[in-house]
Amino acid sequence: MIRRHRRVLPARIVALLLLAAMVVLVMACVQLLLGQPPLISFGALAAAGAALQWGSSAVLAAGVVAAVLGLVLLACAWTRGAATVLPLATTEYTSAGATRQSLRRSIATVAHTVDGVHTATATVTPRRVRATVTTPLRDPGDLREQVSAAIEEHLGAIALARTPRTTVRVTSRSN
Repeated sequence: MIRRHRRVLPARIVALLLLAAMVVLVMACVQLLLGQPPLISFGALAAAGAALQWGSSAVLAAGVVAAVLGLVLLACAWTRGAATVLPLATTEYTSAGATRQSLRRSIATVAHTVDGVHTATATVTPRRVRATVTTPLRDPGDLREQVSAAIEEHLGAIALARTPRTTVRVTSRSN
């Protein structure tokens, strides 16, 4: 059970471009129906299209641009997105997962509970957990090991199907 991020941005871009083209087309049609000069002259468009040759550089350039844009959109659609739900260890009867966002928040909370930690942030990927903590202490000593142990104990309690590698970065904050 690994849910992946949907590719929403390319779909939104295409939808907005089509919407803009349709709005301009509808405005021109309504202007024609009302007897006003249209925003886009359909006669001029037809004449410009009839004047084009298949071998002209403008037609070839437009075709290349359309093909490249189509390939980019296909590549965006076919590439796997980042996992949004990481699977938990399962039995034969259950299947469950935890979202990366909830793991990120819980790991930051666990890191913040360690003595000497002022602030804590975390990033979570399926293979790695990175925590960054700040401390007011000038000499953090073994704070990195304490935070790492707390995070690893927390991850063990959550029981992910694949335990990610933990990296902790400690920065000293001077008051």
